[in-house]
Amino acid sequence: MSVINGLGRKNGVGAAVALALLGGTSHALAQQAERGFSGVEEIVVTARKREETIQNTPVSMTAFSGEGIEARNIDSFSDLSNFAPNLDISGGIPNGGGSATQIFIRGVGQDDYSFPNEPGVGLYIDGVYISRSAAGDFGFLDIDRIEVLRGPQGTLYGRNTIGGAVKVITAAPSGELGGRVGATVGSYNRRDIFGHLDFPISDTVSGKIGGALRKRDGLGTNFIGQDLGNTDEITTRGALRFQPSDDLDIIFRADYLRQRQDGPAGSMVRFDPNDATEGLINALIAPARAAELGLQPPFDRYGDAWVRTLATDGRGVYNSGGTVETRDWADIWGISMAVDWAIGDLALNSITAFRDYDIDIRRDSEHTPFDIVQVDNPETYWQLSQEFQLNGLSMDGRLNWVVGLYGLLEDGKSELFAPLISGLFDLIGFDNTALINSTYEAYSVAAFGEATYALTDRVGITFGGRLTRDSKEYVYGLVRPESGQVPLPPETLNDSWNEFLPKLGVEYQITPDVLLYSNVSRGYKAGGYNSRALSGIPPKAFDPEYINAFEVGFKSAWLDNTLVLNGAAFLNDYKDIQLLAVLDLGGGNVETVIENAGKGRIIGGELELFFVPTDALNLGLGVGVLDAKYRQVDDLAQQAGILESNEFINAPELSITASAEYTAQIGGAGSLTLRADGIYKSEQYRDAVNTPELRASAYTLLNSRVTYRPNRGNWSLSFFVNNITDKLYVTSGVEVLGLGYVEAYYSRPREWGAAFALDF
Repeated sequence: MSVINGLGRKNGVGAAVALALLGGTSHALAQQAERGFSGVEEIVVTARKREETIQNTPVSMTAFSGEGIEARNIDSFSDLSNFAPNLDISGGIPNGGGSATQIFIRGVGQDDYSFPNEPGVGLYIDGVYISRSAAGDFGFLDIDRIEVLRGPQGTLYGRNTIGGAVKVITAAPSGELGGRVGATVGSYNRRDIFGHLDFPISDTVSGKIGGALRKRDGLGTNFIGQDLGNTDEITTRGALRFQPSDDLDIIFRADYLRQRQDGPAGSMVRFDPNDATEGLINALIAPARAAELGLQPPFDRYGDAWVRTLATDGRGVYNSGGTVETRDWADIWGISMAVDWAIGDLALNSITAFRDYDIDIRRDSEHTPFDIVQVDNPETYWQLSQEFQLNGLSMDGRLNWVVGLYGLLEDGKSELFAPLISGLFDLIGFDNTALINSTYEAYSVAAFGEATYALTDRVGITFGGRLTRDSKEYVYGLVRPESGQVPLPPETLNDSWNEFLPKLGVEYQITPDVLLYSNVSRGYKAGGYNSRALSGIPPKAFDPEYINAFEVGFKSAWLDNTLVLNGAAFLNDYKDIQLLAVLDLGGGNVETVIENAGKGRIIGGELELFFVPTDALNLGLGVGVLDAKYRQVDDLAQQAGILESNEFINAPELSITASAEYTAQIGGAGSLTLRADGIYKSEQYRDAVNTPELRASAYTLLNSRVTYRPNRGNWSLSFFVNNITDKLYVTSGVEVLGLGYVEAYYSRPREWGAAFALDF
C-alpha cells in the first residue's frame, strides 16, 4: 500500500484513503486476528520524514524495536553492527576512544573521528543530527526503535549521509504512571543497573526520567597494570511532554553520558626494523629504558619480542607492553525541543537542539615500554542545530510533500600531544615531539523538499532535492615543546562548498502486499583538513566526495503477513574518495593524511526474510553482498600504499545474520523464550592500505538468550551467552611502519550474563 498509504500524514488521513481504495490488507489482518496472532511485527518508521511501516517505505532499511534490541543482546552500537546486512560499526582508528562511533554502510564511511573530518553515515538521535563521530555514544537506554537506512539519504537528511543513516528514537513520555527497572550481571565482573519512570503531571503534561550504570572489568593489562578494555559509564535521560490539544505535541529532552575508562585492549602485531628503529631507538633510547625497568633480553630491545598475534598468543593480544597511562574519558550531553503541530491539512515540525562533548583520549600506540609513540588528545566541541519541516497533502490527497530548512553551527577545540621517540632531545638535541593546537568553526545551511505523486492508485513517482552550503574555518598550529621550535605558526584555513543533491524514485504497488521501487540519488560528504601534520608539513584541505547511487528493490508480505521478504540491489558510482593513510617520511617522521585518493564503484544488495508461522515461532534471515573496487587511485595515495587492487575498508563481500526464537508455555507457571542468533561476515580490511595484520578474517558468531516470564507478575529473568565459540577478530588498528610497527585491537571474547527486569 506504499503509493497511497505512503501519502498519509501523522494524523492517519492517508491510511484511511488507502484502506478505502486498495483494501485487501485489512482483510488479511482480520484473518490473522482470528488465528490469534498478527504475523510479522510491523514497525512504524520515519525514514521519509513521515510515519509509515517498513513495507510501505521504498528504501532499503532494517529496523529494530526496543524489544528486538533486548532480545538480540544489543547494548551498544558495536553490537548493532552484526544484525543488519551491509552494516559495519567499530571504534575506527583507536584515537577516537570508546565514545567514537564509526559507521560504514555498503562499504562507505569514515574511519577518522577528528572534528575537521566528516562521518560518512549520518547518526540521528530523536531527529537530531550528531555531526561528530566522537560523540556517537549516548548510552542505550529506553530505546523505542532504531532505523538503519542504506544508501545516500542526501535529499531529506543532508550532507554526510553518503553511505546512509542510522536513526535512534528513544521512548517518549506516555502520560501513564509506570516504568521499568533491571540489572545485569555477568562475566568480567559485569554489573549493570537501569531504570526509567513514566509519570503524568497533569492532563496535558507528562514526564519521563531514567538512568543506567554500566561497569565491566577489562580484557587485558599494560606494563603498568591498567585494566584495558574496561567499561565504566553512567547515563541519564529525561523528557517532558506538553500536549495542550490533539493538534500540538511538544517534547523537551535532555541526556548525559559520563565515561571514565582505561584505554582499549590491543597490542603490537608486527615489527619491521628500519633505520629509525635500529639507528635511533635501539641504539640510543632502549638501553637506558631497559635498565630503568629491569628488562631482560629479548625484551630489552624495541623489537618483535613485543609482538602479540591471534595465531600465537590468543587472548594475549589484549595485553599491551605500554607504559603510558591510557585514558578513555568522555562527557557528552544534549538538550532538544521537538514541536509537532497539525494545522488543518498541514503538519509543522520543528527540532531545536544543542549538543556538547568533552573527551580526553590517551593511549600508547606501539605498545612497548620504550615510549615510541604516545597520543594524548583532549577535545571539546558543541553544536547548535535547527530544523523546520512542513508536511502536507495536495491534489485531492495524491501529492504528499515535505519541505524544510536546516541550520547547523559547530565550534570545537583540540589539543593533540604526540611525542615521537621520547628522549631524543636530551640525548642528541633532536626534538620530534608534536603539540598541535587547533580550533574549528563551521556552519551548514540547507533547504530541501521531496514529494510523492500518485499517478494511479498503484504507481507513484518521488522527486526531490536539497541545496546545501557548508563553510569551515580551521586554525592549526604546531610547536615542539622540548626545544621550543614552532614549525607551523597558527594558520587559518577557510573553505566553503555548495551542493545540490537530487533524488528521483518510482514505485509500483503490484498487489496490496507487493511493492516494487527504484531510486536514483546523489550523496555528498563535506571536505575537511588533515589534522595531524606532525612532521611540520602544513596541513591542507581535501575536497568533498560524492556518490551517484542507483537502487531497485521490492517489499513483499505473504501468507497473511506471516512471511515478509524484502530485497534491494544497487550500484554506486563513487568519486573523490577520502582515504586515510600513514606516510613514512623517513628519519622517524610519519604523517597521517587524508586525501581524495580516487574513484570506485560498489555493487551489491540486501535480502531480508522474516517468517512467523505461529505465535510461538519467529525466524529471520538477512544477507548482504558487496563488490567494491577502485577504478582509479591517485599518485599520493599509491605512495601511501593504497593501490587500485586494494579492497575497500570495512566492506566484507558477504554478511549473513540468521535468528530463531521460540516461546513455549510451561503449564500455568509462565513462558520460556529460547533465542539463537548466528552472524557471518567474510574477511575485511581495517585500513585502506590493506595491511595484512589488519585483515579481519572471516568469522561466525553465535549468540543465545533464554528468557522466563511468569504468568503472574510483570518481571522477566534472562540468561545469555554472546560469542559462544569465543571467536576473536581484528576490529581496528593503525599501520605505522615508518616507526617499525602495526597495532591492532580486537573483538570481545565469549561473555555470559543474567538479566532481571521488572515492569510496573
